[in-house]
Amino acid sequence: MSTIHDVAEKAGVSIKTVSRVLNDASSVSEKTRKRIEHAMQALDFAPSAAARMLRGRPTDLVAVIADQLTTTPDSSEIIKGIQSVCEDLGKMLIIGETGGQAHVASRLVADMRTRRVEAIIFATTFHRPVTVTDTLGQTPAVLANCFEAASRFAEVIPDDEGGGYAAAETVLRAGHRKIAFLQLIEGMVATRLRLQGFRRAMRDHGVRPNDAWLLHGATPGVEDEFAQLRTTIDGLFAGAERPTAILCGNDKMAIRVIFLLQRRGLRVPEDVSVVGFDDFRLLSEASDPGLTTVTLPYREIGALAARRALAKDLEPGIVRVPCRAVLRGTVAAPSGGKAGQ
Repeated sequence: MSTIHDVAEKAGVSIKTVSRVLNDASSVSEKTRKRIEHAMQALDFAPSAAARMLRGRPTDLVAVIADQLTTTPDSSEIIKGIQSVCEDLGKMLIIGETGGQAHVASRLVADMRTRRVEAIIFATTFHRPVTVTDTLGQTPAVLANCFEAASRFAEVIPDDEGGGYAAAETVLRAGHRKIAFLQLIEGMVATRLRLQGFRRAMRDHGVRPNDAWLLHGATPGVEDEFAQLRTTIDGLFAGAERPTAILCGNDKMAIRVIFLLQRRGLRVPEDVSVVGFDDFRLLSEASDPGLTTVTLPYREIGALAARRALAKDLEPGIVRVPCRAVLRGTVAAPSGGKAGQ
């Protein structure tokens, strides 16, 4: 690799003059500056982050430490949001994945600090609590899609409670009162918060939820997490009292529910309305009709986390990003036909 000595020799100047150009000093003439820049180009010279740090300049490096973010299609949007801000601000993004192992996270933090990154963003595939290492020192840190119980850091998380409210509000405004809610896995933060939002929306509309219709549509630790859905749907439509709308914990579940309803001869949305959650567009826009859903704003979370991480006045505190309803084709007014008999 070429060094600053090679650049100085090729440009016919002193090392000190090259250093001044690297520091954007105004004392170097334009003619000399261009000669040095041409020499750097010809030698494929790039000043190291360590050299920038020694000169007291920012390294322009931003780190993301994640569990399995880059291999998860929907939540990888967090990375895209962070990357967009880094590109706008002329920063380079470094990504390290922990695989969910605390000792790997600690090692990555140490490595990122050695590189003198300007900020570290911790990100997770789903909304959950985390424990952040105490070895950050003075490096600014932001949590994206996760939070710490001690609230020591700036945190950017989805407003899952508001998302649960938005999902229920969508079918309530359409006139539905017989509403089933097939939730995510029990014990998840998002599951608890969305149920709270659902109940708040029902109260606001004066509707009493049917507790027998508040179920978990996903099973953890199995190859097909939605394998039980067929039994669940059969149970919902076994009696005389049946739901006219079904809210689902995510879009994958919603697509499976629509398929199972159609196998029973029920039309969506004519007989039963269905709402998803995530707005995973490979599914929500590709289905026919298009899936009405609620956004999980991963890209916005990533972008906001990056802007907070690089702000000069970074302070601890939680920012909740709204989860908004996206109206497509799977919600209609209740027909009073086969579903709600």
